Amino acid sequence: MTDQGWSRRDLLRSAGTGALALAAGSVVYERMSQYVVGVRSDDGVSAAVSVSDTPSFRIDLTDHTPWQLVRGTFSEARTEALRSRDDVAFVQRDHWLETVDTPTSDGDPERTVPWGVDRVGATRLHEVGKTAAGVDIGIVDTGISATHPDLADNLAPPSDAGAHEAWVDCQGDECTQSWSDDAGHGTHVAGTAAAADGGSGTVGVAPDATLHALKVCGGSGGCRTSAAAKAIEHAADNDWDVVNLSLGTPRRSPALQAAGEYALEAGVVPVAAAGNRGRPDSVGYPAAYDEFVGVSATTIDDELAGFSSRGDGVDIAAPGEDVCAPVPDGYESLSGTSMAAPHVTGALAQVIADGVEPSVAADRLRETAEDVGLPATQQGAGLLDVAAALGYEHDGGTGDGVSCPAPGSA
Repeated sequence: MTDQGWSRRDLLRSAGTGALALAAGSVVYERMSQYVVGVRSDDGVSAAVSVSDTPSFRIDLTDHTPWQLVRGTFSEARTEALRSRDDVAFVQRDHWLETVDTPTSDGDPERTVPWGVDRVGATRLHEVGKTAAGVDIGIVDTGISATHPDLADNLAPPSDAGAHEAWVDCQGDECTQSWSDDAGHGTHVAGTAAAADGGSGTVGVAPDATLHALKVCGGSGGCRTSAAAKAIEHAADNDWDVVNLSLGTPRRSPALQAAGEYALEAGVVPVAAAGNRGRPDSVGYPAAYDEFVGVSATTIDDELAGFSSRGDGVDIAAPGEDVCAPVPDGYESLSGTSMAAPHVTGALAQVIADGVEPSVAADRLRETAEDVGLPATQQGAGLLDVAAALGYEHDGGTGDGVSCPAPGSA
């Protein structure tokens, strides 16, 4: 686990990192006294737990990494005392961010094949019966609607222990489960990855994959670094295959890098949105880390979306502008690298279902990506082509374009 230009000690000593935002946009606010502490010994864990002013919790990553993380509330004097310990690698604030989705179009009443799903070749795979059945996808986000007709059949049974988890409260009429989506973002992300092909609504890249809601963001979009790290650990400990994080921060986050390392060692591929800062060298974290597949966003014309972050952390590009997918009360078109990442997540599910080991599945996508003439800092290896990854040709079509079923038509 390394970070460009920083020694491990410098990186892990950095404080104030790790705020998360859904990649469709964010405004930061801080709660100054809550921290994530990275430690390398049980004594360090005990020390952090003993001085927390509120009940703490531990994220044990030692099955696959040297790290244990403790989330707690500490005074300034106690954080300095913790930093002085040789077995404490970092003390970082556990930031919140506010998030905002970006609607981009109204809907039409008919069933829609989203342009991105067709553009990356997924509809060609559906035609030959490739649907990613048996692959498990964790969606680290605002939750997933438990009742949306495009998603209900693909959700892991709620009665199964650990099938879904929530680290924040769900609020509102949509909250039929603790992990339900009270913001809409997670449902949209899940739909792009794995909406079922049921003859109405929309279809995802991997329409028979199993979805797991890992709710770390509330209805206002607030997400904690510690909750996201815990969610990644949960996916790895349950032997799922892919985990999607359509969220990020411009700050380095050693806790998320450690969680990504844990996932990879456990055989789970973590995917992350590159961010919406729209500038060179602006790829956010965790997407910029080597442990994550960092995804930039393209338009229907195969151009880089103007909002998309770009830089060395981009591994691959995928459709991210005017993407139609389910939301709890129907359907909506949204734009963001949040929308690009689940195309890659669904594609990884397809590749893994075809017999490729998770440890090399991302390499397969990079090797078969389509060069659309953009710089590597914008497209990475190229535009996602999941059909080519499984050995099929397709016409590069764009489905029903940017149209979307009418809102409320679910």
